[in-house]
Amino acid sequence: MKKAIKPMVFVTIMLMFLVACKSTEKLIGLKPAPLADTKNWKYEPTISDEFNGSQFDTIKWYDTNPTWIGRAPSLFRPSNVALKDGWLVLTGKRENVPNAPEGYHTFTSAAVQSKRKVLYGYFEIKCKPMNSALSSAFWLYTPDSVKQEEIDIFEICGRNDTDSSYEHTYFATTHYIVKPEKLKISDHVAHKTTYKLADTTIVAGLKWTREEIVWYLNGKEIRKRKNDFWHSPETINFDSEAFPTWWGLPSDEDNGGTFEIDYFRYWSQINESDKSYIN
Repeated sequence: MKKAIKPMVFVTIMLMFLVACKSTEKLIGLKPAPLADTKNWKYEPTISDEFNGSQFDTIKWYDTNPTWIGRAPSLFRPSNVALKDGWLVLTGKRENVPNAPEGYHTFTSAAVQSKRKVLYGYFEIKCKPMNSALSSAFWLYTPDSVKQEEIDIFEICGRNDTDSSYEHTYFATTHYIVKPEKLKISDHVAHKTTYKLADTTIVAGLKWTREEIVWYLNGKEIRKRKNDFWHSPETINFDSEAFPTWWGLPSDEDNGGTFEIDYFRYWSQINESDKSYIN
């Protein structure tokens, strides 16, 4: 006679099955739409992260920005970075930190930076922006003693109590600064959506090649530019910042929130003329 499965054992098996299904669902099946017409892309699991584990992956990521403490008055704090139910969660909140550096007060926020750098490739996250004037941002960046290169895949103000147009604006930006010559190039496209960005989950992508940089929102191209200057390996960054001189600080009714990332996926380009580089 077969033994009956005890209720608690059955529940445990079902939970394990559901977790396995969730993990399988998040694994790579088809390539993203921007890569569908070429075989010259390779998924890179050592750079990507599904955020399914119980522990933040300190081999891949810093739980802050190692060279920057945040945009005043908001202070990056590692305690504001966590994994929860298969999501990377960056928290911003109204908070005063004892003995904080001068100028940092009122808010704390969060930053995550990759420990490796990449040159070219396709970058994608599925995320839910923070419902706050503290930003939600996904960007690539490298500074050195001579120049600074930066590609902002997006910067989003999820809530603005004085100008609601920001809540529907997806900023896609490039910066290039050469310090000795005081050369500075900064441009952006303010892509408008019909929906409030913080009310939904979005898929944000960027294709970066030697020839061009292309931004995507939910699989649709929203910006393209010639790649004139962005040819150095860059770190991968997710963060939340205060922007007092751009869209303004959170109102008294805005206490911050969470910027939640379901996954980050990266594909390198493998054709010899435009090969990606991972450091």
